[in-house]
Amino acid sequence: MIVYYKLDTLLSERKITKTQLCKDTGISTNVVSKISKNEVFKTDTLNRICEYLQVQPGEIMEWIPDEKYNKANEAIASIEQQIAELEAKKKQLQGK
Repeated sequence: MIVYYKLDTLLSERKITKTQLCKDTGISTNVVSKISKNEVFKTDTLNRICEYLQVQPGEIMEWIPDEKYNKANEAIASIEQQIAELEAKKKQLQGK
């Protein structure tokens, strides 16, 4: 799975918002949303981001083996479910 976590880090380091990235590159907010979700988008978009940030593609994206990526997402989903259950129990105990 190709992931774009590095892009978020780079934008943060350079104090560039995703809104600013869209404005300066002409990339739509829908495409930036796809990037955030590690979904497929055109290589032209990748080129525009690299051109704007003056970076190589490897500086904003990373390949993670599918098995490792899926395992991590399953663990995250399990934790989120546990959090939701604990929050519901907390509300119940507080009488809300």
